[in-house]
Amino acid sequence: MDHKLGELAGADVLIRDGKIADIGIGIDAGDAERVDAAGMILMPGMNDGHRHLWLGLHAGRLVKTHPQKYSGYQRWKMRTMVCMTPEDFHLAGYVGGLQAINSGVTSVLDYAHAHHTKEKALAGARGFVASGVSGVFCYQASHNPTYGPGDTVPEAQATAERNGAPQESNYETAALLREMFSEESDGPVKFGIAISEGLGQRSMKDMKVEFERARSFNPHLICCHLHKPKPMPPSGVYRGIADLHAAGLLGPDFQVSHGVEMSNAELEMLRDSGGMICSCAMGEFPYPAASIHGKARQMGVPAGLGLDVNMALTDDYFEHVRAGFWSLYRSAEYSEIAKGYKSADVLDFVTRWGAKAMRLGDATGSITIGKHADLVLLRTSRIGFATLGSLADRVVNFAGLSDIDSVWVRGVARKRHGEMIGIDWASLRAQVVDAQQRIERDAASVTLT
Repeated sequence: MDHKLGELAGADVLIRDGKIADIGIGIDAGDAERVDAAGMILMPGMNDGHRHLWLGLHAGRLVKTHPQKYSGYQRWKMRTMVCMTPEDFHLAGYVGGLQAINSGVTSVLDYAHAHHTKEKALAGARGFVASGVSGVFCYQASHNPTYGPGDTVPEAQATAERNGAPQESNYETAALLREMFSEESDGPVKFGIAISEGLGQRSMKDMKVEFERARSFNPHLICCHLHKPKPMPPSGVYRGIADLHAAGLLGPDFQVSHGVEMSNAELEMLRDSGGMICSCAMGEFPYPAASIHGKARQMGVPAGLGLDVNMALTDDYFEHVRAGFWSLYRSAEYSEIAKGYKSADVLDFVTRWGAKAMRLGDATGSITIGKHADLVLLRTSRIGFATLGSLADRVVNFAGLSDIDSVWVRGVARKRHGEMIGIDWASLRAQVVDAQQRIERDAASVTLT
């Protein structure tokens, strides 16, 4: 599954030093370990360009299929994040990374938007790294709550502290994370910064300072949640892509999350500046407009997919691949785009093109000589896994998490024969449940008035 080589039957792939060294039939691999993949499908590891790993610790607490309850997400978040310990954030990053690998995701962007102390941010990052997944730890340099367990605080104050401008302590944390993820290294996890939630509230003068401070750390990515403010604020307030473009703040390091209501002109600005976008199609179904990844790719913007809120949605990533296609039919315009697709085009949003949307396209996203050996091996023997059609047809429409036999991240086997290597899921689940119960108890003691 390489866009140049196409689909190959009965081919061999040689991995050496964590990278793909050769592709062909009958490769002489000497005394290399041999994996018998007869009857299976080898595909690139998938890429998730927007996921909040810390939320996975709370899976089921709020779900998208209960909209009225889910509407209280921000209030829940403001009470919960202050009651999580650094150890909780480490556990969330670790288990979240493992769950990504288990589902065939070899690179994930962790949008860390609740890690409001130095200790919590560093612990979350270390948990992410310890899981063995590749990707980007994108620290949101924001969130500075002054309250904690047992406190009563006006909701307006808590919201202002959640959405406020970065403080110097946030940049001190960013400096420590920058040191952890050396810019000189080809390590599996890159350092990124997420912009604060200033959309529709903060002045462009403030945003310019924030972008300049962010870029002073030379992050792999700068990412931000982007929605259309309603009502639209006056000129001078940060309103979206056009304002960033006018201020010269866009660039090849900038990734938009969501952006469902972006105009053609805004997509052109993003494209011409080298920027990227990530849609979260399953989670965006209730949004005011359809997910924009199809239109973005058509216009030349690297566009990928992400799970987003893993507290509320399945971690079977193949379901998100399918949602990425079906969501295009929410729009008459986008449905016309979808009608021209083949299954390989759908899969591309989480493989080759999805890697480009994370600034990782030169390193991963396809089974290509010289790229990292980020690979997923699928069993096809169960009844219901189609035997007809192209490999992409079969994977996109019929594959699921339970079909994953093996996963390699940078050439290291992390899952074999359907089981994660060296992972005691029962023990981890017990730790998660213990953390959930304690955090829920403490969060209930925070009163927002």
